[in-house]
Amino acid sequence: MVQCLIINDGSVYGYKNMTQIARFPEDEAFVIDMDALNKYHFNFKLYNEISKYIEFTLMAYPYKENDLIDLMISGASRVVVNNSLSDEMLKKFFDITDELVMRCASPMDIRKFNEFGGNMYLTCRVYDRPGLYFYYGPFYEQSEKIVWLSNYPDSLKYDC
Repeated sequence: MVQCLIINDGSVYGYKNMTQIARFPEDEAFVIDMDALNKYHFNFKLYNEISKYIEFTLMAYPYKENDLIDLMISGASRVVVNNSLSDEMLKKFFDITDELVMRCASPMDIRKFNEFGGNMYLTCRVYDRPGLYFYYGPFYEQSEKIVWLSNYPDSLKYDC
């Protein structure tokens, strides 16, 4: 199970400072930047600080190549992209990195992402495709291909 850290208004919800992040009990987290999702405002300095203490997958939905590069440089090990990306942009993103996770709401999303070489998905369903699933849905059998997300916000479970 991987804990979600929520960034909102430029700070990590439930953590007063980076000293508390340094004592995070796990060595990996799933970071959700609500500022990026809602306002397209990335918290690069905060990502950089978090990356000093833990490895993380970042849900920030970049739409431009430069933003993806900046997110990776700022410390994200993997970046979640939205399923609304055009095929052209998705190809450009894969030219930059293979460490992409797609928010998938349907088998078509999975197939499209898989055709571009993607094999990591954020979803509340597990599909019959190979890869790693960052999963936030109802109980599902334990598997090596499923990374359970703890504390995933209900407001983002719109596709379940």
